[in-house]
Amino acid sequence: MKYTDIITLVLSPLATNCYIVPTGAGEAVVIDPADDGEEILARASEAGLAIKKILLTHGHFDHIGAADYVRKETGSPIYVHKADECVMADSVKSFAFFCPGKPFVPCIPDNLFDDGDTISQGELTFTVMSTPGHTAGSVCFLCSDEDGRDIMFAGDTIFKDSIGRSDGYSGDPRVQMESLDKLKALEKDYIIYPGHGEKTTLATEKKYNPFIADFI
Repeated sequence: MKYTDIITLVLSPLATNCYIVPTGAGEAVVIDPADDGEEILARASEAGLAIKKILLTHGHFDHIGAADYVRKETGSPIYVHKADECVMADSVKSFAFFCPGKPFVPCIPDNLFDDGDTISQGELTFTVMSTPGHTAGSVCFLCSDEDGRDIMFAGDTIFKDSIGRSDGYSGDPRVQMESLDKLKALEKDYIIYPGHGEKTTLATEKKYNPFIADFI
């Protein structure tokens, strides 16, 4: 898989990024299936990809809206951090009240992970980096493409020039800053695929993002 093969779908009323990540041999994982499961499956089919796993960066409604649908249609198990299992089953904890016109679909994950765990599918291995603050179970998934480029699927931990909010259930601004310090301490550069907005790089965010940059 080359990073240029990653399919980005912008879904949900909150313009959430959903990623279809090829893992070799015509297979893929989907990260944060925001909503519109039919569109996700159609795009995967167009690319000749069969979805085998569903990875969630956290449990908010705009990142999990189609998770149950994709699981039912493909048999793919759902993975989420153990601290966000309760978020996925509760409309208030998951921020679903932001879009009252959309029905909330509670979701029970199949597999729970923790910091440092790895999830493998085909040629790719994703390492879980726990980055609580936006929610207690927020994570980044780290992997490398076939050319050795380091990739981070960051959810709502960090965006281009910004970060996710920390005023919801299990959010904690102090813990969030500790998580951002973890990102700042990473020596490698990463291509960042965030939960919202355009992709960026860790080097760029270290330089310009006011939440992690060192300004003189």
